[in-house]
Amino acid sequence: MGIMGAQMAARLVRSGAQVTVWNRSLAKTEPLKALGALVASTPREVTTSCDLVFAMLADPQAAMKVATEGPDAAVAGIAARPPTAAPITYVDCSTVDAATGEFVGNAVRAAMVAGAADPDKGGFLAAPVSGGWRDCRDGTLLFLCGGSRAAYDAACVPHGLDAMGHKRWLLGPNPGDAARAKLMLQVMMGNMVGSLAEMMALSKASGLDERAVLDVLSNSAMGNPLCTAKGKLMMEMKYEPNFQVYLQQKDLRLALQLADDLGVPAPISAAANAQYVRARQMCLANADFAAVRMAYEAEVPPDKESETGELN
Repeated sequence: MGIMGAQMAARLVRSGAQVTVWNRSLAKTEPLKALGALVASTPREVTTSCDLVFAMLADPQAAMKVATEGPDAAVAGIAARPPTAAPITYVDCSTVDAATGEFVGNAVRAAMVAGAADPDKGGFLAAPVSGGWRDCRDGTLLFLCGGSRAAYDAACVPHGLDAMGHKRWLLGPNPGDAARAKLMLQVMMGNMVGSLAEMMALSKASGLDERAVLDVLSNSAMGNPLCTAKGKLMMEMKYEPNFQVYLQQKDLRLALQLADDLGVPAPISAAANAQYVRARQMCLANADFAAVRMAYEAEVPPDKESETGELN
């Protein structure tokens, strides 16, 4: 129930679905409980009782742990479902590498077989999401999907993906298809905001009016809503998190590993990644990823940081 997971669950509740939520720290489920959601004590409890399950986790390690590790994992609940239960569909909306998506998908399929369920009905769908928490609140997320047609159709229902997003694609039959496509978007977003930070730092060093430069950019052929919004945060030095530095750096790291595996040079992404690493070193890991702008400044004094990464 992080920034995105909490909004996704709230959106499902407001769509009229009966929603059961689980989070590693119980306190984060309280606002959803107040909205009418039920609270489970383990991932197993969720997958035992729910026919459509969404996972939204920070990284590959968390996605695999919640899904597959131990007697309380999600796959344990799938295997324990009675043969008379409806087919279950497990949708992982996390941004992970292809190997993680395929590992979790295989584990879900094996658990369905162990529970005497038909693995060709429902199953596993990788559906990494593009968009921020405001898009989720408004039901305008984008979903990049990889998996079987049965799982895709089961997830694309009024109380499922269709409640949270306004556009979706089934990119291929394998979870890895969705994972790789999502990393392509993260390469562009991370590099673009990293380049914007460099431009803003150079504008400041040149004695230019940063606001005027950003206004020119926004009205040029290179203008776009992302640069306009993140440039404003950089000028104001207010980095309350929407999508955190550590998550963007994780995604670039996964993309660089993919590039290395495929033998494709990625020098621009490598340079941008180094600046996000620098921002993490400056204790800005939990700030909005626009805080990569601070990688061009001196270290942030500890007494100038807030828990959100906003500079006071």
